[in-house]
Amino acid sequence: MSTETEPAPSFRRAVVLMTATSFLVPAAGVVTAPVLARALDVAGRGELSAALAPATLMLAVATLGLPDALTYHVAKHPGIARPAVLWAGLATGVLGMLCTLSVWAALPFLSAGDPRLGELILLATVLTLPALVVGVFRGAATGRQMWGAVAVERLVNSSLRVVLLGGLWLAGELTVFVAVLVSTLTPVVAGLSYWRLLTRPPTEDPAPPSGRRTARTLLSFGGRVWLGSVASMLLARFGFLFMAPLSSVEDLGLYTVASTVSDLPLVVALAIQGTLYGVDSRSRDAGRLTATSRVTLLVGLLGCVVLGATLPLWIGPLFGEEFTAATVPTIMLLGSALICIPGLMAAAGVAAWGRPGLRSAGLAVALVASASTFLLLVPVLGVYGACWSSIATNVVLTGFMVTAASRVLGVRATDFLVPRVADARLAVAEGARLVRRLRPGRRRAGVVAAPPGRQEQR
Repeated sequence: MSTETEPAPSFRRAVVLMTATSFLVPAAGVVTAPVLARALDVAGRGELSAALAPATLMLAVATLGLPDALTYHVAKHPGIARPAVLWAGLATGVLGMLCTLSVWAALPFLSAGDPRLGELILLATVLTLPALVVGVFRGAATGRQMWGAVAVERLVNSSLRVVLLGGLWLAGELTVFVAVLVSTLTPVVAGLSYWRLLTRPPTEDPAPPSGRRTARTLLSFGGRVWLGSVASMLLARFGFLFMAPLSSVEDLGLYTVASTVSDLPLVVALAIQGTLYGVDSRSRDAGRLTATSRVTLLVGLLGCVVLGATLPLWIGPLFGEEFTAATVPTIMLLGSALICIPGLMAAAGVAAWGRPGLRSAGLAVALVASASTFLLLVPVLGVYGACWSSIATNVVLTGFMVTAASRVLGVRATDFLVPRVADARLAVAEGARLVRRLRPGRRRAGVVAAPPGRQEQR
């Protein structure tokens, strides 16, 4: 079959692996979110979100767009992986320290004048510095198609969070301070899965760029990506940064729970987007990209409908009765997530086709829409204002990205947005294939996928 309706086998294997392991992240969130909600109550949950928000934003600011630059260039020249990681890690570390100083200077505003919250914000920011290097490694691993290592990182990170937070809650020792420590240190431990990046690549690059040229190339590409990376992270964390100063920590607690649930479809979409970017950076295929967008939209629609329809049945028992007030905001954010999916896929295509600046421009436009609507609506409508802001932002984001991608790739905008019968069949087939891969008897039957190490080499 053509790539318009069915991705290539190697791409399919990567998407299946990344999509399957991407469920670990929301699964960990579903398990730990009620643990945190019950251990910390609404105000404490809001404090934790406020404490982690600047550190999470720093993950975008201080990386200078270098993870995406590494993905793009390592995919084309595997031989530059080791020197590129060293250059990128050095630049990221220096910028990370400058960001930490900026957070320290802004503590009175970010903490809303609360000294205890200010201490937590500064602690989380300092402890996030090693995680910046993990992001650099992840970008290079994606470029080298090391899907097994990326999957292991997700598994270790998710498992550690669940085990540590759950165990501390049962022991009665889970506080906001302890939750900050767990949240910032587990990604660093999980990052050890990328140790193979420091070894020789599986295939030698016949003509790798020199060290200085590698650094210039990465910084040039990363600089064009950087604005988009910062804008993207601000889009994701804007509410967590400014909800407490503009409304209250209680509203922030409700918004956090609503975001945790509504992020489930987006986590899967982001996993597919990352795989798509890594593969298309090596071999471009417009048909594969648009087909992936439509199939992901179908899967996201199914997930949003199931979550939204069953939400009133479990949000109170799972998170605590005080969080039933998050029901309507969660449904609103599920709709916003669905609108965002085609925009994510189109953005991956624009960057993989060598136009990272255009993607950054789209994210900057969406950030302007997000900031203006958030500042206008949240002081009046609280958490509901934040949800309306999210919907408006994703309409702008998807509209810009799909329009831009259709021009760059030479396809129609509807190719990203309107699913076809063949897409539904492909989604069902891939779902059935994934179920067969996960069956317990599969290994005994002898039909088992190649080991992660061999997948990476392919």
